Amino acid sequence: MASTTEKVVVDKSGNPLTNAFASAVRFVRYMTASPTARVASFYELNDRRLSGTSAYRDVLGLNSLYVNYGWWEAGCADHDEACEALAEKLGEAAGIAEGDDVLDVGFGYAEQDFHWMRTRNPARIVGLNVTRSQVETGRRRAEEMKLSDRVDLRVGSATDVPFGPGSFDRVVALESACHFDTRQKFFEEAFRVLRPGGVLATFDLVPRVLPPGRRTLLTRVDKWGRGRVILECNWYPRSVYADKLRETGFTDVEVRDVSDRVLIPQALHSRKRLDAADIQHLSRFQRRQMRAYATLIARRAIVQEYVLAVARKPEDA
Repeated sequence: MASTTEKVVVDKSGNPLTNAFASAVRFVRYMTASPTARVASFYELNDRRLSGTSAYRDVLGLNSLYVNYGWWEAGCADHDEACEALAEKLGEAAGIAEGDDVLDVGFGYAEQDFHWMRTRNPARIVGLNVTRSQVETGRRRAEEMKLSDRVDLRVGSATDVPFGPGSFDRVVALESACHFDTRQKFFEEAFRVLRPGGVLATFDLVPRVLPPGRRTLLTRVDKWGRGRVILECNWYPRSVYADKLRETGFTDVEVRDVSDRVLIPQALHSRKRLDAADIQHLSRFQRRQMRAYATLIARRAIVQEYVLAVARKPEDA
């Protein structure tokens, strides 16, 4: 695997005549970079979308730094609330409890880690993330919250965890395992660093199994879009996901489709927000962009499943 600090993005020149050339260079470097570097570059974009004012932030109604789809119970009308509920569902599935040592891989900006510290009080959370800017932001916020001694955020890979066997009680991955090179290596690393009886829990994306006649242009477009940041070897249905966990050595494996609580209501929320009074200042182009985003999420639910996977390391392993 290439270094997790490999650079993909090239800064734009201030000269407008060079912008097209710079864009072409960025595109070529992005498409020829390692999978890990492409993922890091992709998530660097969120620094711009989640800082200051942006159409993405305004339409979704974001006041936090969650970068997830959210868990939408009946009556939930706030994206931050839905994302916090998603984090709580993962913490519950993993069984994070007071005194636990937790490994969070692909932690984004660590919003879920701060939530678990407030609500579940683990002894420590170690986070690994290939996107350096997210790590830096998370560390800064941990210092502001005076949690740096318990929330240890690092640049690092989920497939090369720098800890010895049996170091953690829980391993979690919130919408990140599909990006790993490969997800199977992550399963093996999670099994290695978990203590006997420890739990792995993920929220993840997998393909929906469709009848042959339903494999339309939408599935081909989806393949092209996700191919930038999700390896084809990671793209298998939830039944195979469960099999791979069992083959790794995990027991009590469950992989459940929860798309009806995640993808579909998130798309409906995005569409509804387009008519909200507080975003009428957005330009027609920005609103068109966000409408396309909402449509993309709705169509994604036709060909993808959003799953909750939970597995346990045997007591005698």
